[in-house]
Amino acid sequence: MKVANDKPSLIMQIKDIMPMLIIAIIIVVADQLTKTIIRGKLVVIGTIEVIKGFIEFSYSENTGAAFGTFHDKNSVFIIVNLIAIIFIFIYHNRYKENIWMKVSLGFILGGALGNLADRILFGFVTDFIRVRLWFIHSFWWPVFNIADSGVTVGAIMLVIVLFRDSYKGRLED
Repeated sequence: MKVANDKPSLIMQIKDIMPMLIIAIIIVVADQLTKTIIRGKLVVIGTIEVIKGFIEFSYSENTGAAFGTFHDKNSVFIIVNLIAIIFIFIYHNRYKENIWMKVSLGFILGGALGNLADRILFGFVTDFIRVRLWFIHSFWWPVFNIADSGVTVGAIMLVIVLFRDSYKGRLED
């Protein structure tokens, strides 16, 4: 329903943003809950093998970016995270009619908020999931967390949605 000045009503704006926010909240809660458990347990006992030779939980404090790069740049990444969150909301407003865009942005937003909370509260991001790439005998993927997974899944979905929409646009031309 539109109001007289042709802007969406507050209820419509909330309805538009809800899928993205619900997914983001689920990611943040799962991320922070698992990190709280890991900080409480793994700091003391070390590594837990979840699936022998394939997945383990191992406590790690990351003050940098993905794969442990850019160590001790926490304040820079707080700013980058905040800018990314602003862009997520801007991007959402441009593509709010596309449910898959909302879902992908929800994953990215949840991941960004989860890691931002760690950076602000602790000065580092808690990572704990280690996966061995079975096709490379002794290679373990760098340690990550639920928030990182949310960002990754959301980014992959975003690329697929953008390519799909681009392809559909070319078919219509």
